[in-house]
Amino acid sequence: MKKIVLFLSLDEELMNQSKNITKHLNLDEAEIHLFHCHKVQVYMNELSVYSYPTSDQYPEMEKATNSVLEQFAKEAGFKNYKCHTVFDSDPKDRAVKYLEDIKGGLAVVATKGASGFEGLFESSFASYLKKFSPADILILRPTRD
Repeated sequence: MKKIVLFLSLDEELMNQSKNITKHLNLDEAEIHLFHCHKVQVYMNELSVYSYPTSDQYPEMEKATNSVLEQFAKEAGFKNYKCHTVFDSDPKDRAVKYLEDIKGGLAVVATKGASGFEGLFESSFASYLKKFSPADILILRPTRD
């Protein structure tokens, strides 16, 4: 069974765009991994180190995020899926590590439709996956009106 990892941002526009995966792939025989990584920010001053979110906040945030991912899966009509919420200071590297760990066959990421000068550059997350992913990549671009 092919393992497909759908890297999800909690941005509503990108989540809606990610539902378009069903237009590109038949997911009936796939194991779908819905993956979100919260970025841990680390701050330092001369006396101590602070991080946000704190490890005390992880369980509540993981529960809330998995609830959003579960709702997404139901709306998208996914049948065989798993939700994974993690915390890391480097979400891009953590995503590649996750693909390696589960031996993912396909990585899927949605990007925003930037226009003008900003539109010349794709998302840094998608770009990073293109360079370092051990799996094939499917980048979902926004539909044109």
